[in-house]
Amino acid sequence: MVKSIQVIILLLLIGCKEPCKSDCSINIYSELPQNEDGVYQLNWNPNLVTTYSHLYVETTCGLHTKVSWDSDTQYQLSSVDWTNLINPASMTDEDGKGTIVYGVWEDLIGSTITFYGGYMDDCDNHFVDSVKVFVQ
Repeated sequence: MVKSIQVIILLLLIGCKEPCKSDCSINIYSELPQNEDGVYQLNWNPNLVTTYSHLYVETTCGLHTKVSWDSDTQYQLSSVDWTNLINPASMTDEDGKGTIVYGVWEDLIGSTITFYGGYMDDCDNHFVDSVKVFVQ
């Protein structure tokens, strides 16, 4: 009898687990000017080898969210070495806000680059946003 009660209690505990709920979101933006299509415009600085800028991210998933970053473009440093334009990860602060630096080289003038940022919440939902930057 005691064993039956233990099994019933165990089944109730397992069966009463609430489904995971998520109110998370992501928004990536820049402070660069935008054209009529919403593409950010980055002006190349001819006095530098690499021109840098920032992207900003806002999440609604709480404190210290790790955001992973990538782009659709890489830069070839040599015949065998390539580098990403953006660091692979950043963290948000206590308000869910974060920033990341990216850099472009002169060879990318005239290119439109798409930058992606994303994270997974505690419910294993994947949130992704992207922005486009035109190098001029």
